[in-house]
Amino acid sequence: MEYASEVSAANDGARFFDEKKRDLGWAAKVSKRDPSLGGLTVLDIATAEPSLAMFLRSLDKGRLFVRPADVLGESFAFAWASGYANGQDIRVQGVLEGK
Repeated sequence: MEYASEVSAANDGARFFDEKKRDLGWAAKVSKRDPSLGGLTVLDIATAEPSLAMFLRSLDKGRLFVRPADVLGESFAFAWASGYANGQDIRVQGVLEGK
């Protein structure tokens, strides 16, 4: 299977939820990157919501759920994920449930 260098995961943005299904906020842009060498799923996230940005930057091997606004978009259920600042965006990487 071929992958583009960056595949859009949620064109119309996405909502984020923690392990207790609490709504963490909205991101206007979520992009999925090529699979990494370690098999981790990597997302680049752009959000204007400070509380979501802070949560994602401090995420350290926690569960995370990403639900796109577009019904045809790809959802992500991370068994564990970690996040960090990547310029003005945030990069989250981790292992999806069932992988």
